Amino acid sequence: MFGLESGPLNVGLSLFALGLVCLDLALVYWVFRDSRHRVDDALLVACAVIAALIFPFVGTLIYAIVRPPEFLEDAYEREVSIQANEALVKTLGELARSNRELSAQVGRLEQLIVVRRKATQGGAREATGPGSVPPPRR
Repeated sequence: MFGLESGPLNVGLSLFALGLVCLDLALVYWVFRDSRHRVDDALLVACAVIAALIFPFVGTLIYAIVRPPEFLEDAYEREVSIQANEALVKTLGELARSNRELSAQVGRLEQLIVVRRKATQGGAREATGPGSVPPPRR
């Protein structure tokens, strides 16, 4: 290798070259596994792996720079969490509106009961006196 006739030096360089090839193949495998978890499109995964194969260490470095910042599972969980929170806020808003409507109806009923009690008590004392108000009819 490299025109060297020395046995141990030639073996050392061969082992070093083999180590670089193994490291590059391990990086290609890492690009494949990582891109499957981060990219939804199979064509983009294939392009990243091919770039890592064609350009031994540079392709992996470029992928590491431009890869998406989060895993697909994390993005999915975030979207589901947002949808669940939106549904919860909508439900709580409807519950608050229903509570206000119910409170208003209870208030009107209480007023009606008070007016009828006064009318009943006033009617028992004097049936038709000046200033007596008949109970409201509904």
